[in-house]
Amino acid sequence: MVVSVVKETIELQQVTTDASGNAYITKRINLDSGKRHQLVQVDTFVDAYPSVNHDAEIVITPYPAIPTNMQYETVTPHNNRYPAGGDDSVLFKERYFVYQTSASIISKEQFPSPEIAALNTYTFYTDHVFINIHLMADPSTTISNIAYSFLMVLNDKSVSVMEHSLGVLSEQHDAMCAQIMSNGRMRSRSNLLGNVFPMWRFGGIRPENTFSPLAANTFFLDIASRDEEQMVTSAAIRTNVADARQMQAFDAAFGLRRPDWLREFLNGGFEAGPIRPNPVPLKYADNGNTRMF
Repeated sequence: MVVSVVKETIELQQVTTDASGNAYITKRINLDSGKRHQLVQVDTFVDAYPSVNHDAEIVITPYPAIPTNMQYETVTPHNNRYPAGGDDSVLFKERYFVYQTSASIISKEQFPSPEIAALNTYTFYTDHVFINIHLMADPSTTISNIAYSFLMVLNDKSVSVMEHSLGVLSEQHDAMCAQIMSNGRMRSRSNLLGNVFPMWRFGGIRPENTFSPLAANTFFLDIASRDEEQMVTSAAIRTNVADARQMQAFDAAFGLRRPDWLREFLNGGFEAGPIRPNPVPLKYADNGNTRMF
């Protein structure tokens, strides 16, 4: 691997927030092509004091970050924050509050944290990264004296054209973020008690069966476990096969007596239904008489 260091800045005289109090800034940084990149460390710095107090969130993504319809704060009209830090389209995310005339920057948080980011193994294949800044203030507010610095450390490794192409295709799909995410499941204490394990209780299961200690043959067809044996019709066998193909309820520990792989041990006649009977092959003697065997 080759370690490369990227230093960048974003400096603007002023930006004006929209009717919801949002302002978005994006900058593209080109990287070496045909390689697998590993973003191992990111450092950000606010170089100047802005003219207006504001919240900010910074995300680094392989493609431009798309603002969602989700809120940043419920007490403000900021309803278009960037995707969450754990989203596949986000390589790095940071948020903080910038004061107008103070040297303090409070509530500065990043994902991954500095401790984890130093050992970050997340890789991407696109030939560029985007620095995305979301500034939040009062609606239609002009924020002046904007200056940010960035330092990124990457490990680059040459890969095959096939791996690089598939990686770029996957990241293009990940960049199409959802406008609203809802991927949790609300549970109550009464539901959690006794329902966490085993996991097959959530959803249908295939039929199951166990070996009989008396005779393993009962695991396949209805034959006796002792010396006597009853004949089984083709219709009964087909019924058993149909039972083995039915899904069971999530709270049913076992199926209808038959394993789901029962069909593997049956001949074609049992699977396809009745077939035309084959005539007994005949052999003739030299004088034309039928030979019996």
